[in-house]
Amino acid sequence: MFDFNFMGGGTMHIAIRGHHLAITPAIEEQITEQFSKITQHLDQVCSMHVKLQKDYRLKSRSHIVLEIHHAEVILRVPGKELVAKATADDMYQAIHKISEKLKRQLARQKLTHNQLANKQLHKLVA
Repeated sequence: MFDFNFMGGGTMHIAIRGHHLAITPAIEEQITEQFSKITQHLDQVCSMHVKLQKDYRLKSRSHIVLEIHHAEVILRVPGKELVAKATADDMYQAIHKISEKLKRQLARQKLTHNQLANKQLHKLVA
């Protein structure tokens, strides 16, 4: 767990947890790099929890062991909790996938928030 200062001048609490996986400084750096781009335009991020997991699966018939990397992020903003999950062959790809999913969710939320604000404005004017 650590606090991350981002460009808006605020501080965001990031908790990173690994299951069957050691959290290396390179993984921490990848997470802060990916999510600082996303959260730099948000001024009210409460916290972020990142769960990383590595599973092993046996490929049938060939007896080859496959590594499957899971990543999950929970981003808390006032009144909302955004969750993104991804699976990939590489942990860095999984982290990139969840950051892209989170970007789409934040864009959708921002659009919805702007639409609600416009409706309220029209009610006040009418």
